[in-house]
Amino acid sequence: MASYREEPKAGVPAWLVSFGDMMTLILTFFILLVSLASQQDAGLVASGLGSFMVALNSHGLDGVLNEQEKLAIFNEYRRRFNLPPETSLERRPEDPADASDLELVKAELAKALAPHDELTQPAVATFEPDSAALTRASREYLDRLAGTLRPGLGQVLMLEGHALDAGERFGSDDARLAFMRAQAVRDYLIEEHGFAAGRVEARAWLAEIDTEGLGTRSVDARLVSPSPARRKQE
Repeated sequence: MASYREEPKAGVPAWLVSFGDMMTLILTFFILLVSLASQQDAGLVASGLGSFMVALNSHGLDGVLNEQEKLAIFNEYRRRFNLPPETSLERRPEDPADASDLELVKAELAKALAPHDELTQPAVATFEPDSAALTRASREYLDRLAGTLRPGLGQVLMLEGHALDAGERFGSDDARLAFMRAQAVRDYLIEEHGFAAGRVEARAWLAEIDTEGLGTRSVDARLVSPSPARRKQE
């Protein structure tokens, strides 16, 4: 009587092992690129992860995801990096002159931050609840402050928006409302007072310290400049 002989079970295909090794090496390579980069830009990382996840969810095919679904994926990763959400996937092309000026500003800002001086002006603009529209009083106040807020050579004006009152208009997203308020002040200073776009940055204050009063519906300004000690070294 012939003895029972068990058939060998099929193992993992050889090509799959090589494929897994290759993907691991590629992932390690990109991690090294990011970690060794001279400029750590969370926005670029979030954008790259968003593009990767959109490609996975759509299987690389057009029309599988609509624009709102793609935007939701991008904003999910922006939130993970404490970045304000985007309102559109489209990017406005920069003017070449503005782009080169922005690179110079980034270089000057990097030098100015260690060490640096800053002039803080709280509540340069206040807003109605669940609104990012500049009021008439805020525009008049900005008109009076424009001369002291205007950044000079090596200076950057940081505008920090506050919000704890986002409602239906902003999807109850305080971070988005805070950023839109800072952006509204930035746009006004650029359009009405000729501020250099590359020298004015809008940001959202994501963790509020004070939770009462007009400070939660305002925009603060910080004019960052090189300290006298730094200028002597140069």
